[in-house]
Amino acid sequence: MAALINPDYTSLVLRVAVGAALVAHGMPKVKGGWGKQSGQWIATMGVPASAARLVTLLEFFGGIFLIVGLLVPLIAAFFAIQFIAIIVMKYTKMKAGFMGGGNKPGFELDFTYLLLSIAILLIGAGAFSLDALLGIL
Repeated sequence: MAALINPDYTSLVLRVAVGAALVAHGMPKVKGGWGKQSGQWIATMGVPASAARLVTLLEFFGGIFLIVGLLVPLIAAFFAIQFIAIIVMKYTKMKAGFMGGGNKPGFELDFTYLLLSIAILLIGAGAFSLDALLGIL
């Protein structure tokens, strides 16, 4: 059975939607001193504060790269690694469940972003991307 929608359009929609959400998520961290506040919070769980700075860079600039379609497989792989790490941290350090509840956080959104990152990685940048324009595909 043929695909109902051209994979190039699917990639474009996924890249722009996920990229925009991650830029929006990273923007407050950028404005707050490139992850300084989140670095202090994450350090309380035994994770180096520099990890928060890396996450901030990835969310903000990686999101922009997804939107324009630049280095998509690499950026999607980095996001997948990031969300695996977040899920593991929430599960082990914060005792989070999938949906959370009460005072405990959940990792359902992180799991969704993980799956979307993997989907983008598997589908690729598509024809409507800087990767395609530059011949990086």
